[in-house]
Amino acid sequence: MPLLSDATRFRSFYRFFFSLSFRTHLILIVLLLSLPAAALVYYSGWQQRRDALNAGTTEAKMLVHTVLTEQYNTTGDAEQLVMTLAQVSDVKEHRVAAAEAILSAILKLNRQYTNIVICDRAGEIWASALPHVSRFSVREARAYRDALATRRFSAGEYGVGRISGRPNLSFGYPVLNGAGAVDAVILVSVDFNYLNDLLVETGLPKGSSFTMADHRGVVVYRNLRPEEAIGGRLPESELRQMRQGGSEVKFLKEAAGSDSISAFGTLRLRGDNAPYLYVKAGIPLRQTLVKANRAQLLNLAVLSPVVLAAVLAASLLAKLCFVNRIQRLQEAAQRLAQGEHGFKVAELVGGGELGALGRSFDDMAGQLAARERALNDLNQSLALRVELETGKRLEQERILARHTRLAAIGEMIGAIAHQWRQPLATLGATVQSLRMAWERRMLDGAFLARAEADAQKQLYYMSDTIEDFRNFFSPDKVMETFDVKARLKEVSLLVSAQFAHSGVRLSLLDPAPESELQIRGYQNEFKQSVLNLVSNAFDAVAANRGLAPGSGRVLISVVAASGRVVIEVADNGCGIQPEIAEKVYEPYFTSKPAGKGTGIGLYMSKLIIEESMGGRLSFKSRPDGTVFSIVLPIGGAVGEEQNDG
Repeated sequence: MPLLSDATRFRSFYRFFFSLSFRTHLILIVLLLSLPAAALVYYSGWQQRRDALNAGTTEAKMLVHTVLTEQYNTTGDAEQLVMTLAQVSDVKEHRVAAAEAILSAILKLNRQYTNIVICDRAGEIWASALPHVSRFSVREARAYRDALATRRFSAGEYGVGRISGRPNLSFGYPVLNGAGAVDAVILVSVDFNYLNDLLVETGLPKGSSFTMADHRGVVVYRNLRPEEAIGGRLPESELRQMRQGGSEVKFLKEAAGSDSISAFGTLRLRGDNAPYLYVKAGIPLRQTLVKANRAQLLNLAVLSPVVLAAVLAASLLAKLCFVNRIQRLQEAAQRLAQGEHGFKVAELVGGGELGALGRSFDDMAGQLAARERALNDLNQSLALRVELETGKRLEQERILARHTRLAAIGEMIGAIAHQWRQPLATLGATVQSLRMAWERRMLDGAFLARAEADAQKQLYYMSDTIEDFRNFFSPDKVMETFDVKARLKEVSLLVSAQFAHSGVRLSLLDPAPESELQIRGYQNEFKQSVLNLVSNAFDAVAANRGLAPGSGRVLISVVAASGRVVIEVADNGCGIQPEIAEKVYEPYFTSKPAGKGTGIGLYMSKLIIEESMGGRLSFKSRPDGTVFSIVLPIGGAVGEEQNDG
């Protein structure tokens, strides 16, 4: 019975379907032919949304990395400052007026701090950079307790300054007396508004937000609506996730109800097991997908009128080509039935002497015409998709360029910090020597002139450093002939301070230093490519746990052979695992720990060397190190690179 019932229903549908008019059949055919175009629109929108989500994920990771890098540099500067202050005689000998004058001068020059105070071993404040009415105790402050217990630089937790009245995060450092005992503790409080201003100047992604919390999860700063969050706590689930997983990307529902792409990161001091700062960054999901959604709406807006026009055309075509002719045929048949023989049926239906064959031919021609129009519509849709795919690729290249710029800015800031630490320490020592000379009545014109000359020398050095980095990272799209060796020396000079403070030796090997090697290309992009390779080599050496202290090395060599320049960057680091060797040039792929790499450095280096400068970038890796090779034609332009054959 069920089989019979199904067969009956099918026959009923069959009869109903073929009882429809030619006009209805043609409309249904047009709609059916439009389905592939609709599927292409849906697939294109899905792919664009996926790419937009990947780009948003990368931006969230980059924002966390940028915030962590800035805070790491700020913490390093604070550590250098308190270490220097701990050696000042006015601080060691508890000279209140002199110490407060020094602290006040430092605070005016460093707007990243809310206050600097010094307390005795019992926690009683006896000196402050900001004016204070009475002495008070900080014995309950975590930075004070940890600095007293560990006898090293220690991080505190969220608090509101009793003198400044501003939210901050403090760091402490012990002052030791001649017997090696803790005699005082210096506390410096960091103002995170300064960090936000700095990040705004460098360019935050549109609509992005970041939150910073102390070791307990108490929010110390948030760039968006800080008054609603500072002093509150992060959700326990987020805090637990950051403690367990380090850096991870998640899609979260914010308190305001909007979705966002969030990334996490942590920061800890040397020697500490637990982080002292948690960072969460968020990119609005709606803002991330706005371009993809707009493109999909545009596709639908283009497709809908086309389909509607096809339906209207099919309806009109059915009337002109079929309905009217069939009506004429019916009239002719009635006239024939009535005995009228003075006309020909084929002429009425446009079929000639073979009316039936003419009608069949007309039906086939109409269907072929309808299908041709549908195929033309499909071709137009495919052409539009090709145009959209091309635009999407250009957009991806612009996103990669922006991310490379952000990464370069982060590296520049870190390198400047390395370059400036020594002259800043020298300036501090010069200021201290002036104070000591004044107190000992040894300050005369000659002493003052020497101190002024030393200070001016350090200031000129710092100014030259800024100018070097500004020129290094300035955009350069002019193809020109330049000396490879000179550019390699500039790269070595830029990273020299970073290597000097790490125990890793950087060497530049040139068997013919008296000669020049001229190539043609974009010299700033070339320097950026070499800098990426040197930075990766430095990270690989740092990741090699089997090296003895001070035995790490990075070697840059340059030779000329067979009309080509061969530049090699070799290291004795951890090497590249065979299973990831084919992925190292892919965008956004990185083998570094979370927060240490963007995954676009080698990708952009390969684009610059091979597509912009007509060279070749390759590498060889073993467990005891890696060698990256750049081969460029001497004095040649793009496209002149020869195959090794």
